Amino acid sequence: MRLVYSADLHGEAAAYRALLGLASTTRAEAVIVGGDLLPHAIKLDTALAIQQAFIQAELQPLLRAFRAQQPECAVYLLPGNDDWAAAVSNAVALEQEGLAYLIHNQVVQLVAGDAPLWLVGYACVPLTPFSIKDYERRDAETLPPFDFSMAYTSHSGTIEPAIAARFAALPSIADDMAALAQRSDPARTIYVCHTPPANTPLDQMPRGRHVGSQALRAFIEQHTPFLTLHGHIHEAPEQSGQYAIRLGTTWCINPGHRAGRLQAVTLDTDDIIGTLEHTVFGRPSV
Repeated sequence: MRLVYSADLHGEAAAYRALLGLASTTRAEAVIVGGDLLPHAIKLDTALAIQQAFIQAELQPLLRAFRAQQPECAVYLLPGNDDWAAAVSNAVALEQEGLAYLIHNQVVQLVAGDAPLWLVGYACVPLTPFSIKDYERRDAETLPPFDFSMAYTSHSGTIEPAIAARFAALPSIADDMAALAQRSDPARTIYVCHTPPANTPLDQMPRGRHVGSQALRAFIEQHTPFLTLHGHIHEAPEQSGQYAIRLGTTWCINPGHRAGRLQAVTLDTDDIIGTLEHTVFGRPSV
């Protein structure tokens, strides 16, 4: 199955156009966007309106035009920690129109038959210093120290303060991934997780800092998924020099992001490493 994957497009209409154009020229069978779909919006009185307007005024028309040209190519969208859940809920209109499918905590069968293939999405990242907490979770059993005085959530439909005790009571990343592992065969599943695995080239920041998920790394090492796709740490491929790595037998990919250019990968699931190519960095070093 031919896939095109990118992440962290942050409401850049030009990047979406380039991604869909790449899908057309490569005759992709699926397009996947792995988190941070919508424009950056943290001013509380306008944040939801900005992100909702992008869906209606920019993304929906782009996807309508793409569907008219490429009716057999499915589009799968995963939110990320920079997206407000109340805005993402407006993307249900894209599903209702058959333009795209939201995959957070969803299991989709991509291929049936003797060699089935599933797609699973998971949007949440470990706790960050940023205000939006809709798609953040504990990475470990206990909640690390954090000042929730400037933290907000929108799961109720409006933006309201995030309460530390409520946040701590939510399932952890480890809990959520364990539950998802029960819903398909990990060895035949592509996991699209906005967070990258911890302490790898895919979560490397400047000065050698690593901010990925320890729980996700443990999950990959235990369950050896078919393939994992990530985002969140925009600069990781440039900092580490790698956008694709192997954890055990699993290939893990973070294409990274830089405003003003498309960073995406193309691949065929029948031969991942033999067909994998990055729009900026080319073929992986293996």
